[in-house]
Amino acid sequence: MRKISASYIFTSTGNFIKNGIIVIDSNGFVIDVIDTQGELKEIATLEHYNGILCPGFVNAHCHLELSNMHKMLDKSENIAGFVKQMIEKRKFTNSDSEQSIIIADRQMKENGIVACGDISNTEKSFKVKAKSKINYYTFIEVLGLNENDAENIISSAKEIANKVLEENAGKYSISPHASYSLSVPLLKKVKENAELTGSVISFHNQESKEESEIFANKPNSLSKILENIGLNNNTFPITNKSSLESLLPFLPTQNNILLIHNVFTKKEDISLAQKHFAKHFWVFCPKSNLFISNKLPDISLFLADSDKICIGTDSLASNNSLSIIEEITTLQTNYPQLKLEQLLQWSTINGAKALKFDDKLGSFEKGKKPGVNLIFNMDLQNLKLTTSTEIKVIA
Repeated sequence: MRKISASYIFTSTGNFIKNGIIVIDSNGFVIDVIDTQGELKEIATLEHYNGILCPGFVNAHCHLELSNMHKMLDKSENIAGFVKQMIEKRKFTNSDSEQSIIIADRQMKENGIVACGDISNTEKSFKVKAKSKINYYTFIEVLGLNENDAENIISSAKEIANKVLEENAGKYSISPHASYSLSVPLLKKVKENAELTGSVISFHNQESKEESEIFANKPNSLSKILENIGLNNNTFPITNKSSLESLLPFLPTQNNILLIHNVFTKKEDISLAQKHFAKHFWVFCPKSNLFISNKLPDISLFLADSDKICIGTDSLASNNSLSIIEEITTLQTNYPQLKLEQLLQWSTINGAKALKFDDKLGSFEKGKKPGVNLIFNMDLQNLKLTTSTEIKVIA
C-alpha cells in the first residue's frame, strides 16, 4: 500500500484538494482519497511531492502507424499541403515500422498516458498494443469514394478487426476517415455496423476550410489532391452545407462520437452536434493543428460543451512528441483564460468517457486503477502550466 501526497490533487471529480492524499494498493488500485483540509500531518511512509497529482492522461487521438514519419514532413499552411507531403514521402519510409511504433508507445507511457484512441489502416500496431500497458481503442479507418467498392472496403476492415481480436490488442471499431473521403454507400455501411455493435466512432472533422467547400462543389487544393489520387468522383454528395451538417445523416445518434480537430468548426456546427448526438466529444490536437494549418480551433466556442472536450496528440508525422502535458500547455498559452481544472478534466476523465474506459480510468475513485501522474516545475501559486512544466509517472 502507498500513501501519496502533493501540493494539490486533481481527482477529476471535483476541485483541487490541497495537500491531499491518494492511497493505492500494491497493484495501483485506489483505496482512498483523503482530503486533509490543507493540513498535512506527518504520516509513516507518506510520499509527498511538490506539484499536482492527477490521474493518468487519455490520448483521445493518435496515429501510431505514422510514427516512422517522425521529422519527415515540413510545416504546412493547410491540410492539402500536409496530405501532399504524406503521399510523396510515405513511400520512402521503412516498410518495417514496428520499432518506431514500439518507441512511440513507450514515449506515451513515459508521458503519463494510460489510454489511447488510435487510428489504424493496417494491423502493424496490434502486436505492440497487445503487449503495452496502455489501454488502446483502435479505430479501423475506412475511406473510398467509389460507391462500388463499399462492400469490399467494409469486408477488409472486418478482417483487420478480426486481427485485433486474435492479437488481444484491446477494443476496436470501424470508423470513417473524414466527411469528404467516403461514398454514401460506404458511410451507410459504417453507420449500420456501428449501430449493430454499439461501438465508438471517430472521424476527422473540419480540419480545413476546404472540407465544407467540397460540399458546395467549389474546387480547391484539397479536392484536387483527392482527384489526383483517385478518391474523387461524381457520387460525392453536394449539399451546400457545412461538412459536419452534410455528414450528420450518415452517423449514428446514440453511439459515442469523437469529432477530431474541429479547427474550422463554427457555432452553428456545435449546436447541430448537440442536437443530433446523444454522446459526442470534441477532440483537440493543438500542436498538430499548428503544424498542419498554423491555426487553432476557437476554443471559446466549445466551452459550453466543456464536459465533452478531450485532448489528442495526432501522429509523430505532424507532431514532435506524444505528450498530453505539452498539448494542454499549448492551449493554455494561446487561451490564458482556460483554467487548469478544465485542461486536466479534458485530459483525463473526458477522454476516458469518450473511449469507454471510465469504469477503470480517468479519475481518483475507489476501485479504479487510473495511474498517478505528477505535474511539476509549474506556477503552483497561480495554478498555471509553463514551458518548463514536466510530467512524472508516480504509479
